[in-house]
Amino acid sequence: MLDTKKVGIKITSLRKSIGLSQEKLAEMLIISPQAISKWENGHTLPETTLLPILAQIFRCSIDDIIMPAYSFDEKIEAEKPTLLEQQAEYIAKFVIQNMDNKITSKERIGLDSETIIQSVYTAYPNIGYCTVTKSKPVKKDGNTIIGITISTPQKELKLLERIYNKHDTELYRLNFLREYTMDIPRIYHIDLDKKIVLMDDLSDDYIRGYDFDENNENGEIIRQNYNSILSATAKFHSLFWAKSESFENIGYDWRLESQENLLAHIKGMEKEYQKYRKNEEAGKIPKVWMNFENNLEAKKLDYFRLAIEYLKANYPKFINERVQSGKNITIIHGDLHPGQTYMSKTKDRSIKFTGMQAVRVGLCTEDLAMLLALHIESDKTKAKPLLDYYYQCLSEKVKDYPYEVFLNDYKLSIAENMFFTLRLINNGIYDFTMRDKAIKAFESFVLEDKA
Repeated sequence: MLDTKKVGIKITSLRKSIGLSQEKLAEMLIISPQAISKWENGHTLPETTLLPILAQIFRCSIDDIIMPAYSFDEKIEAEKPTLLEQQAEYIAKFVIQNMDNKITSKERIGLDSETIIQSVYTAYPNIGYCTVTKSKPVKKDGNTIIGITISTPQKELKLLERIYNKHDTELYRLNFLREYTMDIPRIYHIDLDKKIVLMDDLSDDYIRGYDFDENNENGEIIRQNYNSILSATAKFHSLFWAKSESFENIGYDWRLESQENLLAHIKGMEKEYQKYRKNEEAGKIPKVWMNFENNLEAKKLDYFRLAIEYLKANYPKFINERVQSGKNITIIHGDLHPGQTYMSKTKDRSIKFTGMQAVRVGLCTEDLAMLLALHIESDKTKAKPLLDYYYQCLSEKVKDYPYEVFLNDYKLSIAENMFFTLRLINNGIYDFTMRDKAIKAFESFVLEDKA
């Protein structure tokens, strides 16, 4: 039979081992602190329905609570398997009831608490009892973002729930990528019908790459660890190198479907240049915008015309030689500027990539040109060691991609990315620094090589 005093002693020991007061335990169980006191003093026993919840809170089995206190009892033995099977169900119902009582139906958007908890349990089976707290929803880029805190007696998890209201391309990219790489935020749950993803919030444990050019401690850490970003980029590219089945899943960008499409793409860039040049020569482009100064030398306007000629001469054959054969192409990030990277605050400086809406098939150097030429380092003398390090990392996994071909691909990508900066300016985002970096990269990698 059960010895109530021994059960009380065990409950007291388990409660104290995880740092809970009688009042806090009572709050979790939605009972009075006096009831807890009666258990621990050996006057009464917990109700049978509370045993699974206590076991979850104490991170032990029901037997650990009651085994020291009884000699064989047929009724208890008969009930044990049923109680163990119902443990997960009881704790889920308890947490849902506790949280749902605090919010109105009008406030319930996104995933319900039960789905969130089960998703966390799948990722961390031994996390134990937990509660869910949601922050107030905020709108960002047309989508809804909700911060979520998962609390346990031992730790807290910070998650983000993103509800796609408009552009849901990233949702499908994440659904594809989570099967291949850990270098994105951990994905706990994706609902393609409701257009919701539940993932890690990296803000506490990682440094966002936006700090790379800031005069602060985080910026200095990023500048000292560019190689971590480049090795992670090479790893990402190598996962999908020349894998046509992956290309079919993610889909080809329209410009790579035929030479005609690629030439139309180049024609579009030429129109961007003509529009920009006309506005520049007419004085319609501001000389100062925010903290950007427009000091472009007139002769360097012609570099865009030279880039068009370079692309027309070298880019179309890429369709036949590479795209149609699937040779030395891969799946790329597509918008790989520093702000899309998170660097771990730990010494390993591991990298997570975010902003996956532009993921597509292409040249690996498209990502490198965006990352290096437009942001980190455009001058050839300083950029080449970074390129060489990336190539070294890539070559550990990828074969038959000659260095000369790699550099020629980088030149093509520089020339193409020059017009990305013009498109921004034509749309009222006067980032003259990025434009000037693109010009410098084209000058030092393409024009000086030809001279």
